[in-house]
Amino acid sequence: MRMKEWLMNQGLSYREFASIMGQSPSSIWKKINGETAWQQKDLLFLHDRYGLSSDFVLGLDAREEVLV
Repeated sequence: MRMKEWLMNQGLSYREFASIMGQSPSSIWKKINGETAWQQKDLLFLHDRYGLSSDFVLGLDAREEVLV
């Protein structure tokens, strides 16, 4: 859910963000809410345009793993 927070901090709506990415608002909503996977081209776009890591977009850097 980090992308939701990021969008809010950027002052972007799903509709505006979808337009920037050249996708439909429903597609972006599904990706941000985990119903659809982010595509490699999405991750590259977000890195090149905004400097976001794929781990950030995918929510991987927020997870803590416990090694047993």
